[in-house]
Amino acid sequence: MDQTRINRLGMAAMTGATACFAINDAAMKYLVADMAVSEAVVLRGIIAVVASFALLWQAKQLNFLAAIWSRPVLIRALFEGAVVVTYMQALRLMPLGLATAILQATPLMITAFAAISGKEIVGLARWVAVVVGFLGVLLIVQPDSAGISWAMALAILTAVFVAIRDLSNRLVPRHVPTFLIVLAASLANIVGCGLYGLATNEVWRMPSTLELALILGAALFVLVATFLMILSFRGTEVSAVSPFRYAGVPVALLIGAIVWGEAPDLLASIGIILVIGSGIFAMRDEALRARAHQIAALR
Repeated sequence: MDQTRINRLGMAAMTGATACFAINDAAMKYLVADMAVSEAVVLRGIIAVVASFALLWQAKQLNFLAAIWSRPVLIRALFEGAVVVTYMQALRLMPLGLATAILQATPLMITAFAAISGKEIVGLARWVAVVVGFLGVLLIVQPDSAGISWAMALAILTAVFVAIRDLSNRLVPRHVPTFLIVLAASLANIVGCGLYGLATNEVWRMPSTLELALILGAALFVLVATFLMILSFRGTEVSAVSPFRYAGVPVALLIGAIVWGEAPDLLASIGIILVIGSGIFAMRDEALRARAHQIAALR
């Protein structure tokens, strides 16, 4: 199979992954409007744990289970738990499309973290992209004299947690199966949201048939999204595939408009465009620089 066709399959897989994540978020937003956050996340987590365990068993990878207690996997799971607690609260209080758009600033945050920590040299072009992207976030949250809303603050905090979680992926050894990481993340979600529910005295109740269907669907969409995300990077060129991670934003905006009648105002729309545009530019610039270094090393 030629590289062009492989890249096209990767683009389709990445688009599908981000769409599945957006559908999961929509289902969870619908659920937590009337259901305790801890109940919705714990029930979804239980389904994801069972499914992840079954996939590991089917792939004959249960011998890797001990790796779940390794420091890199635990660190990633810790921030995964933090992500779900803050993001579920943000989704409960703000439009789905805006919450999704704010999370798209994560690659820019990773770039900034890597540069500040000295892990990576970032050129002027990517720094400009980071600044423009953060300006886009400001246009989305639209702070006033009283600051920014609690929901927007939670969404930004979620993006920070996601950036740290994604950076921690680099610590996880490559031999660790992907669905073991999913299993660890699901367990962290259960523990994190369970403790949150106890701390805030959330009251659980018997879910309706529709709610149980949405919880099951959310868990399955997360697993499918994870599989497609893995598939999107197998044999593909990262610079060609990565920009399609932003496909989830229009999907989230469309779902928000249909289900909740949500629509971003003009400033927020401009902010979304700036975040997506700067993110795509930064990723392509990074990929071009990496390719140039590889070519130089071969000479």
